[in-house]
Amino acid sequence: NTPELAISLYQKYRGQGIGTAMMKRMLELLKEKGYSKTSLAVQKDNYAFKMYQDLGFRIICENEEEYIMEYYFNH
Repeated sequence: NTPELAISLYQKYRGQGIGTAMMKRMLELLKEKGYSKTSLAVQKDNYAFKMYQDLGFRIICENEEEYIMEYYFNH
């Protein structure tokens, strides 16, 4: 019962706050729907890793290539 997120932007749109705005809106929608948490997988060398941390995602496990992260909603 934990939704998993996936997001990607064309390179020319990166660094403009679009991805952060999209993620914030997705988190708002999931919270409104009553979910207690969400998750995602991100490659360790992905530029968006810091954005996920800044939004409140925390690493719960990892393998050689990626981090598995979760975000918990405060209801």
